[in-house]
Amino acid sequence: MKKFGLIALGFAALVTGCAQNTKQDNFREASFELCNTEVEIYSVSDDGRVRIICSDGSKFALYNEETLETMRDINIDYCDGEGLGKFNESRKYYSFKCKSGTLLSISKE
Repeated sequence: MKKFGLIALGFAALVTGCAQNTKQDNFREASFELCNTEVEIYSVSDDGRVRIICSDGSKFALYNEETLETMRDINIDYCDGEGLGKFNESRKYYSFKCKSGTLLSISKE
């Protein structure tokens, strides 16, 4: 009976540990979506900036999860999920290039 209790406790701890996604986990998962290929380099700096380099040479630098969600939406809505080749954010616009070569600039509003 004690053995069963220890196994149940260990399993519960394992499931709880696996169920919690960190901010870095979310960025890492999204990086595969944005690259639409292998991720060559994934790093997080001390200031929290995430840098992603895809195996095809595409590069992204993100400051927060809001920008990440915007990039995911752009990839789905404008690039048909094929991946982003370039992305730039200014105060008023998002400029990006899809892997297909389509180059667009859209207003943030």
